[in-house]
Amino acid sequence: MEDDKQFDLIKSNYKEMKVSKMIVNGKEQEGNVISAEVTKDNQQLNVTVYTQNE
Repeated sequence: MEDDKQFDLIKSNYKEMKVSKMIVNGKEQEGNVISAEVTKDNQQLNVTVYTQNE
């Protein structure tokens, strides 16, 4: 019960946003899914997400 209350409180502070573009390890990524090829042989990713204004 307490976990449900905490989840609802956290969830209320976030909103869904449209992604206009993502930069993954310095390269622009198509769409909003990071492909497996980008993560291959990497232990760390640098990701910048640009969102669209509503």
